[in-house]
Amino acid sequence: MFRGRYEHTIDSKGRLSIPSRFREILLGKGDERLVITNFVIDSMRCLDVYPFDEWLRFEEEVKKKPRFDRRMVMFQNYYLAAACECAVDQQGRVLIPPLLRQYADLKRDVVLVAALEKFRLCDKEAWKKIFTEAEEKLMQDPDFLGDLGL
Repeated sequence: MFRGRYEHTIDSKGRLSIPSRFREILLGKGDERLVITNFVIDSMRCLDVYPFDEWLRFEEEVKKKPRFDRRMVMFQNYYLAAACECAVDQQGRVLIPPLLRQYADLKRDVVLVAALEKFRLCDKEAWKKIFTEAEEKLMQDPDFLGDLGL
């Protein structure tokens, strides 16, 4: 599982250095391919980044869902259609495809945020807003997570 958050920069060619702790997880899986796709939370655009094996597991779960349900079609058009397979190079960097960089408005300063079996990639300023909003909600409503059993 991925844990923590890391601030990094994207270079002028669109390459991002994967944090060493995240690379260790990928090396442990024996496959350094990633699948990167769109993600949005409260109108803030980010990217979801999956190790290849986790993406395959996710696809298997999607296959079990009603194929022609309008919500699933919309989800597939948004999430699956944007997915790009990317390789981590010898220096531990991944090239973020231009369309995905543009979608998430990634320029230079970014944050990589653990999300259990995957991680998220957000513009640093967008992440500050996402984090602050979550913190405020948790502080204002102690029962906010109640029905989730946490």
